[in-house]
Amino acid sequence: MSENLEKTTSNGAGDAMLQNVGVKKEPDPAVQPHRILVLGSGFGGLYTAVYLDRYLKGLPDVRITVIDKHNFFLFTPMLHAAATGGLEPRYIAHSIRKIFRKTRIHAHIGEVLSIDLEKKTVSTQHRTMAYDDLVISLGSRTNFMNLEDRLEGVFTLKSLKDAAVINNHVIRMFEKAYWEDDPEIRKSYLTFVVVGGGPTGVELAGELHEYATRELLRDFGRRIDKSEIRVILVEATSRILPMLPPNLSLEALERLRSIGIDVLLETRLEGYQNQKVQLVGGDEIPSTTLVWAAGVKTNPLVAALDLEKDGIGRIKVNGTLESTKKPHVWVVGDNAHSMNPHSGMPYPPTAQTAVRQAKVCAHNIVARLRKRPEKLFSHEHVGGFVSIGDNYALLSAKQLTLTGMVGWFLWNLVYIHKLPIIRYRLLSTFSLFLKVFFERATTEIDLTPDPVENPSPEYQRALQEDY
Repeated sequence: MSENLEKTTSNGAGDAMLQNVGVKKEPDPAVQPHRILVLGSGFGGLYTAVYLDRYLKGLPDVRITVIDKHNFFLFTPMLHAAATGGLEPRYIAHSIRKIFRKTRIHAHIGEVLSIDLEKKTVSTQHRTMAYDDLVISLGSRTNFMNLEDRLEGVFTLKSLKDAAVINNHVIRMFEKAYWEDDPEIRKSYLTFVVVGGGPTGVELAGELHEYATRELLRDFGRRIDKSEIRVILVEATSRILPMLPPNLSLEALERLRSIGIDVLLETRLEGYQNQKVQLVGGDEIPSTTLVWAAGVKTNPLVAALDLEKDGIGRIKVNGTLESTKKPHVWVVGDNAHSMNPHSGMPYPPTAQTAVRQAKVCAHNIVARLRKRPEKLFSHEHVGGFVSIGDNYALLSAKQLTLTGMVGWFLWNLVYIHKLPIIRYRLLSTFSLFLKVFFERATTEIDLTPDPVENPSPEYQRALQEDY
């Protein structure tokens, strides 16, 4: 089969496709439809499904089903804003049924429990579904670097629930500190530690500092002084934001320190117990808040599949994004070990990579159905954005670099433009720019149910579900 090399670009075509594109066509009941299962509704899975719907015009006897335990697409690049009162959580969680409403795509809301590659079936708690083509895009999990047994009460930022929990916790720590007279206990309440110098850690540290020293201080300033609030960013290497050019990484470091954030480079965490951050070397930082943003690892369900994988459990794929071991099994996003033909290195697990892989993956599935040439995936990284608190961001895009207010303005416009539902684009634009002139929300909204005496097994299982 002949193959063409494609260089994808960031022309925004993928974003426009999410606006209820496609025309729903009913398959011929006399013909067994070709079944495509897409596992996951993150960037890789959602865009693969939408591109499939577009490319399958003229082929009505194909059924696309997206399986995810959530009924929404989560725009993860803005989670840090939701965790610090900058955005309403619902603005970054978009119903996949609304996105798929005018397409042929079906949504199956359920958790993937098993994948049988021999029988070509996927099982959820609701049913077992057969497939002809399978797209795996189940995302990643937090990587605690084998420190799980030494971390007590650590927070993560991977889901809407995580964002709400962090927001409530930060407000609660201010409430406790407000009436605390013991200076050491008070200090631990007002010390917030973020581990990890990548985009998530840097953006969260910046937002936490702005949230604490500007918004929350307005509410609690009668008894809490700004000098008591401390935000610490811990990074194990000698540099933050390694994906950016060195000069921008240095500028980000200087920005963090200039606004009052303590950045500890070449510092490793040894544990977090008894509300003390334990660093390698013996130093301890009293703190009731530790957010882990130091890395990810492969979804355990993916890691257990009998496919060729790399050292961290990602599935090795060929240039067409098909598994090297199993035909008709395609992998995109965090689960794919896809090699860059130019650098000889694997592509990084970013949303930018996942969206571009989705387009090529969908093309190749349809090309095989139509018996046409498939394409090789080749993607040139077009740059990245990192925001650091209010009114400041870094932009690196090929030969263009921007910092400060202009970078922050473009950061907001680019990310808001990528939100799938137009109504939420407008609401997010209004909210993000409104907080420049007005206050953020500082309301603790805890929707956790009150304890129940002698809870039933069904109630306990419901509490354990990860929403």
